[in-house]
Amino acid sequence: MDFKTIVKKWVLYNRIKYDKLDLNSIVSKVVAELPEIKQKIKEIIPEIKEIVKEVEKLSKEEALAILEKEFPEMLERKKEQREGLPELVNVKDTVVTRFAPNPNGYLHIGHAKGLLLSYLYARMYNGKFILRLEDTDPKIKRPILDAYERIYEDVKWLTEDKPDEFYIQSERLDIYYEYAKKLIEIRKAYVDLSPPDIIRKYRALGKPTEYREKPIEWHLEEWEKMINGEYDEEEAVLRIKTDIKHPNPSVRDWIAFRIINPEKNPHPWLEYKYGKNYAEKFWVWPTYNFSVSIDDHLMGVTHIFRMKEHEVNTIKQKYIFDYFNWEFPTVINYGAIIIKDVPFHKSEIRKLIEGGKITGWDDPFLPTLMGLRRRGIHPKAIKKYIIELGPSIVDTEINWEKIFSYNREIYDKIAKRYFIIENPVEVIIENLEVPKKIILKNHPENPELGQREYILETNIVYIEKEDAKNKYLRLMEGFNIEIIEYKNNTIKALYIDDKIETAKKIGAKIVQWVPFGYEKEIIIWKPNEKIKALGEKYLENVKEGEVIHAIRYCFLKKEKDYFIWMHK
Repeated sequence: MDFKTIVKKWVLYNRIKYDKLDLNSIVSKVVAELPEIKQKIKEIIPEIKEIVKEVEKLSKEEALAILEKEFPEMLERKKEQREGLPELVNVKDTVVTRFAPNPNGYLHIGHAKGLLLSYLYARMYNGKFILRLEDTDPKIKRPILDAYERIYEDVKWLTEDKPDEFYIQSERLDIYYEYAKKLIEIRKAYVDLSPPDIIRKYRALGKPTEYREKPIEWHLEEWEKMINGEYDEEEAVLRIKTDIKHPNPSVRDWIAFRIINPEKNPHPWLEYKYGKNYAEKFWVWPTYNFSVSIDDHLMGVTHIFRMKEHEVNTIKQKYIFDYFNWEFPTVINYGAIIIKDVPFHKSEIRKLIEGGKITGWDDPFLPTLMGLRRRGIHPKAIKKYIIELGPSIVDTEINWEKIFSYNREIYDKIAKRYFIIENPVEVIIENLEVPKKIILKNHPENPELGQREYILETNIVYIEKEDAKNKYLRLMEGFNIEIIEYKNNTIKALYIDDKIETAKKIGAKIVQWVPFGYEKEIIIWKPNEKIKALGEKYLENVKEGEVIHAIRYCFLKKEKDYFIWMHK
């Protein structure tokens, strides 16, 4: 089946399944069926768009008729397809996936795609999900001690589960040394004592240095010297033999191990966990592509989800697998989640913290996972968004409104409702008979969330200033009033009646309100400021960490003596 036929098949399938054609979903399905087209995806996107345009002109019935005629097997697929994500290719026995961040920073929403795709596919196939911290650079990408625990907690929070296995690469150095020695013994790796500028120069020229073809015994001896700390930084490296003329210079005899002086740059995790003397034993550290290759094999990883920018790393890692005659995992490249308008780069956030502009990495208005968690975003909302994106190779700008809408769906069913007014004005209802008792439900459809009671002892209530511009108002779950005077922030009104039918008849605007005697000043932490607002005294009963729905206003999460603004 040729490329355009496969595209047409998936576009038609998408047309009958959804109201709107989703380019990302179509591309991911086509790439899953034709992995070889990933290399030229940018070139073929316009062709896919043309087919999409043609199919968009069809009704669902017309698309179904063509699918029945030309691709009847897809209708069977529709019945059997798994929920949410497209099926994996090359599934044999157990599916094993891994999420492998570097603990030199904290996880943010951009990491959520790789994390959740790895986790969800492992669970979809009743497989194994591994969390692996890749911390083998104690100098340039120096790990942050706090990140080790934070990342583990973030993964547990977002997946609502625990990893099946957990590894820290800095604790596996002896394993990497063992496999490096094996590669030297089969002439697939060698020690190079050339200065860095010579290595760069010869690599650019596609020429070997003088050390490449020295005897195995020499390389083994020099390797032992490296490990024993007889060389300092940049005096020796271990390189993997590849194609010295490879079109990509970075692939040519890439560096697998380099020296990092542990007296100047002791590894933070090893020093913390095992002591300074232990940390200073290790002079030689594997580069990313070496440690990843060894671990992916030893841990039995079958499917790797990685951003498309790692395509060159895949080429490098395949050399290790080929030299050991190991089967290379299936790689699924996906597009990045692009984050705009909020700081997410480590350097940006550090400056903001140091300048006192944000509280820390868990600031509720940062896109870090700990920040989103603190803000009150439910992991299921993020999960739903990532499933919708799927493993598409197309980069996607983050759609916060979608995440907030999914979050709203979750909390709308379980959050108690309260009245909160940001700009309160006093209303005197001249003919209101008091005392007047009003019962308010904490949730219109969930009686288990209870109720609260107002006993109005005066004829004064507070409403939102903007609402006072309307002639007729219905105080929600209370009664109807008519504004008769609005002058110099003094508002007078008349009581009409309690009937909802009257409110509909006169077109009264339904508004939140707070009676005199039941008001409570609260602090709301919004994205750029903390403000004071007027709420009802029952907000005193809201527990730490509880999410509430401020009716007609927003969702809020209680923290200490204030509320965090979540979203509308």
